[in-house]
Amino acid sequence: MLATRRTLLLILAVLVIPFGLFLLWAQFELGPQLEERAVGQLSRTARLISEDLRHRPFSDSLADRLGEITDLRVTLISRDGSVIGDSEIDPIRLPEVENHADRPEVAAALSGVVGHDTRASETIALRLLYVAVPDPHGAVRVAIPLVEVREFLIRARQVAAGTALLALLLALVLAGLLHRFRMAPVERLASVIRDLGSGDLGRRSGGGGNGALSVLGHAIDEMAGRLEERLTSLETERSDLETVFDRLDTGLAVVDPHGHIRRVNQAFETWVGRHEIEGNRLASLFRDPRNREAIELALAGSASRHESELGPRTILLSALPLDVGALVVIQDLTRTRQLEGVRRDFVANVSHELKTPLTNMRGFAEPLADGDLPGEQSTEFGGRILANVERMQALIDDLLDLSRIESGVWTPEPVDLPLDGLVDAAWNSLQPRQESRDIELARAFPTDLQVQIDRDAAVQVLCNLLDNAIRYTPDGGSVRLKAVREGERTRIEVSDCGPGIPTAQLDRVFERFYRVDTARSRQAGGTGLGLSIVKHLVAAHGGEVGIESELGTGTTVWFTIPDAASGDPFQDVE
Repeated sequence: MLATRRTLLLILAVLVIPFGLFLLWAQFELGPQLEERAVGQLSRTARLISEDLRHRPFSDSLADRLGEITDLRVTLISRDGSVIGDSEIDPIRLPEVENHADRPEVAAALSGVVGHDTRASETIALRLLYVAVPDPHGAVRVAIPLVEVREFLIRARQVAAGTALLALLLALVLAGLLHRFRMAPVERLASVIRDLGSGDLGRRSGGGGNGALSVLGHAIDEMAGRLEERLTSLETERSDLETVFDRLDTGLAVVDPHGHIRRVNQAFETWVGRHEIEGNRLASLFRDPRNREAIELALAGSASRHESELGPRTILLSALPLDVGALVVIQDLTRTRQLEGVRRDFVANVSHELKTPLTNMRGFAEPLADGDLPGEQSTEFGGRILANVERMQALIDDLLDLSRIESGVWTPEPVDLPLDGLVDAAWNSLQPRQESRDIELARAFPTDLQVQIDRDAAVQVLCNLLDNAIRYTPDGGSVRLKAVREGERTRIEVSDCGPGIPTAQLDRVFERFYRVDTARSRQAGGTGLGLSIVKHLVAAHGGEVGIESELGTGTTVWFTIPDAASGDPFQDVE
């Protein structure tokens, strides 16, 4: 019995003394250490949140989502101390939350350092451990109930007391319990490592125990944090690349080494006229054998490109080899080829327009150079040469005006001007032409009507329209100029009583060098550029231009410009 007592006393002494010291250490050392570690962990978590929010504004929904992810109370605070979002506060109550600038941890964070404090929350009625870190938008604060921080301490006390009591009765049970107590952190670390390996990068060990296990646990947590941050960055980059890939106007398709489609963007599906084509053989989508040959060459390691027709459009198909498979790119060349055609037509038209007066001038100049013509005929030939020179000069002037307007070198300088004065200036400049044919101008607009327009541009527009109207009006007829207000704009119409224009040709009258009656227009001295210049000048003022005609009745050309009273801004022509 004595031996038993001694054994029990020895066991009791062996157990009570260490456990007593453990309880004292837990009370005065472990508790503060746990709080310090909790502060460090919360500080790192807050810094990670702050780094993640660097380029995003604070919001309550963002705080709620971060609270769900971290299982912490997350508070986003502006520079003036206002609470922008809190994961534990209902959004309806958020405006009622008082300013947090005087909270110790928030004041420290707003001053640029990490702050922490322990106190009872006034909003959720719990004693919490708060940690706040500075952020470019203000401060990020995270909090955890203090009971959770001290849970390990309370559990340690319970385990120690229970183990001591059980050790008095069952030494073997004590040994087993001690062994289990020592292995728990290792098992927890092993569980965390298994979860991280399976892809759960949000799992943390919380320290992993004491000593080497604690260092190992913190290292594992830091590694998991970096992996999670890197994975988030990669997901963002992948999402951005997918967005760019899908929204490109150029058609893109990636094929595997066997020619099957792995990925296409929407533009490519639009080009081939089919959707949900991933998995199909790309070559089967093209009828042109050159396209199929280009894909086969790319899969064999050789890049190729060529033009072909895909429906009504001209495309440039490029096939580029990749490490695995190939990339096929489709670009639209339809507009480019159309512009090239317009350029060729323009050069041909200019050459033709210049060739005719040059030929005439040469025909009249050669007899003059021989010197065998009588005086009256020499004068006549000289006059005809002068007329052709004037025609060429008018053509070149119109080309230069059109180029100046289209290139953006010229911009309108609108001012308030009386329409009546602009009409007088344009009509008087055409006096020789209209007086020789006894043509009158009928005006139908108030004499005090003002428009907001560039003066030189307005005179040139009216000159071109009135000149065209005079050219197609019979001798002794009249040209009618009408102006009416339509909302905040003024509509000006110039009408003749000529033969009219066929409906099929109305859409082309504003093209360069287009003439309804070629012979009559050239005979009257027209360059074929007047209406094109009118269209560009009106567009530079933010207006519109149009034409209406009826065979045998006449033609009306109209344009609109902002009314002086509207104050509308003018638009540059693009």
